[in-house]
Amino acid sequence: MKERSMEIRKEKITTYVAYVIICLSVIVTVSLLERLDIFGKIELSTHDLRFRIRGIEDHTDEIVIVAIDPQTLDFLGLTGVPPRDYHVRLIENLYRAGAKAVLLDILFLTYTGKQISDDYSMELGGTMSWRDSLFADTLFMYPNTVIARKQIVTMAKATRTSTGEPPLPIPEFRNHGQLAFVDMVLDSDKFVRRAQLIHNDTDPQMEWQYSFALRAAMFAMDADTAWVDTEKHRVFVGDKVVPLDERDTMVINFCMDEASYANSGGYISYEQVLDESGLQSLIETGQFKDKVVLVGAAYPESKDWESTPFYLGTKLSSSSEIPMYGVHVHKNIISTILDDRFIVPFSYWQTVILIVLIAIVSTFINYRFRGYGGLFLSIMFIVMYFITAVYFFEKKRLLVPIVAPSFTTVLLSYLSAVTYNFLTERRQKAIIRGAFAHYVPGKVVGELLKNPEMLTLGGEERVMTVLFSDVQGFTSISEKLSPTELVELLNEYLTAMTDIILSYDGIIDKYEGDAIMAEFGAPLPDEDHALKACLAAIDMQAKLKQMREKWKEEGRSELKARVGINSGEMVIGNMGSREIFDYTVMGDNVNLSSRLEGANKIYGTYIMCSEATKSFVDHAVHTRELDILRVKGKREGVKVYEILGKKSDNLDSGIQKLLTVYSQGLAAYKECRWQDGIDLFTEALSISGEDGPSVLYLERCNKFLINPPPEDWDGIFTMRTK
Repeated sequence: MKERSMEIRKEKITTYVAYVIICLSVIVTVSLLERLDIFGKIELSTHDLRFRIRGIEDHTDEIVIVAIDPQTLDFLGLTGVPPRDYHVRLIENLYRAGAKAVLLDILFLTYTGKQISDDYSMELGGTMSWRDSLFADTLFMYPNTVIARKQIVTMAKATRTSTGEPPLPIPEFRNHGQLAFVDMVLDSDKFVRRAQLIHNDTDPQMEWQYSFALRAAMFAMDADTAWVDTEKHRVFVGDKVVPLDERDTMVINFCMDEASYANSGGYISYEQVLDESGLQSLIETGQFKDKVVLVGAAYPESKDWESTPFYLGTKLSSSSEIPMYGVHVHKNIISTILDDRFIVPFSYWQTVILIVLIAIVSTFINYRFRGYGGLFLSIMFIVMYFITAVYFFEKKRLLVPIVAPSFTTVLLSYLSAVTYNFLTERRQKAIIRGAFAHYVPGKVVGELLKNPEMLTLGGEERVMTVLFSDVQGFTSISEKLSPTELVELLNEYLTAMTDIILSYDGIIDKYEGDAIMAEFGAPLPDEDHALKACLAAIDMQAKLKQMREKWKEEGRSELKARVGINSGEMVIGNMGSREIFDYTVMGDNVNLSSRLEGANKIYGTYIMCSEATKSFVDHAVHTRELDILRVKGKREGVKVYEILGKKSDNLDSGIQKLLTVYSQGLAAYKECRWQDGIDLFTEALSISGEDGPSVLYLERCNKFLINPPPEDWDGIFTMRTK
């Protein structure tokens, strides 16, 4: 048992080390996969889902959109962007209406009616039309007017239109401070979620060019400049500090989807500003007073739209089935800045810290809760983590990564733990089988193999039954036999008794010479623990009777055994040190069982049980009351009974008559009717001259007839020995 305890201890240490290795492996693996952006697209989907769960929000009213919508095209009889003279009229009308600045999300890449050279290396040039000249003059007259451009890139990567134009407006429109880039930052799935606010061109004259949205925000805040801190990943503009991610882009806090813009009248039609009567109405209502105006396309044929987190596309759980027009994307970027609704993303190393913490928690869960319990808790942990991430997104505007820290880390931890448990299960089962197979029933061992966590150092209180058995007169028998003969006889006896105990799901606690201590109702709980103990005792006596006949024929010593049984609360478990321990029971009810085994000598009986045990088995076992005992060291008496047999086996008429007379005699004894008791117990002995309890009570009645007990006699017999 000591060696087995050491094996179990060693196995626990090995398990601790294995789970530490699992935890470290998960951390390294998931961190590496995160660095390689393996989870990128899935994480982006969780980004979008958080927007859809949160829903739309209010956005800044400092920005007004003038949209070139289908109504405008119908009004002007056009199929595309209006000619530049319309833009001139629009710009003048907007400033008449009190606009602070006007930004046109329109690329002016060519001269009107003139195609520029297809060779990008040639100097840009061409013939200006009157429309071009008029528009150039308007830009000069209104310095707060900004037009769109593309970012300058190397020739090898130059962005061109379908007709081969370069990404910059014609030279006459390139006034300093009146250009802003409109390039969108596309993620791997071609969705727009982030925005670049400042771009450092190679041209020293255009250093730190601003994005279209940032330029509009600067006008709204009356800020002249903005600059980026690439080391700390932030942009300073006016009195605001804009947090950036590790790619120096800002996470856009989309407040609306395209359907919401259309349904809520989120823009003013281009043609309404051109129309004099419509303009007067706008002036009177102050629609443009001190506002920054964005002008852009909002008709399907323009194809100037982007997929955003609210866009359904091929994704689920979205309220918008159409992408968002570019000018509306710009307004969302501006609202993020002006309303201080910055979403702060986690850096890679912050994500790694999360992975470490969650790997530790997940590994602990899988260590403490195996099988379905670990799976359930792991799933619940993922769900709670997701809910927490959504909460931080909605309430704190914190973009907590989900896929790597929760789904991947928790899942990988669980799968690693399951794999480890599977690989080590046979070895663990072998240890348990070696520790219990010799004194625990096979089906109990099977249950322990399914639930090895039941075997832990320490105990638990449980109602169960203990059986003590001892050979009558073993000392005198052993003196007549040689050591070899004694061992052979004892092993034969113990084997037969043990087989019966195990057949009733009892476990052998220990052997002490010829004595057996067994428990019923452990290590697995068993509601029939008392009945099984009693049935085992009955079968043990029956088996001994057969064995005595065999031993008599062989001329060997015949053994008789007394059994004591008690039920009640006791502590069961592995008792001892952490290095060496035994699986056993402790408590007063255990000691009482031992006392009852010894008390059989007084009454001439072979199976004695307590009233507690009798209460469990009355329906299935024949018993008779013996006495009320006060065992050594106790003040209270315990009513004890003799177990006579199974109720499925009918008692013969002689025994039934004996029990009837005995019960009458016991009643006379309790009522101090000593002469009646003498007569009744004498009659009982005439039926069965070897009835031990009747012999004892006849002696007591004769004694008390001559020397009666005191008046306060309680009828309890006190045992003076163990």
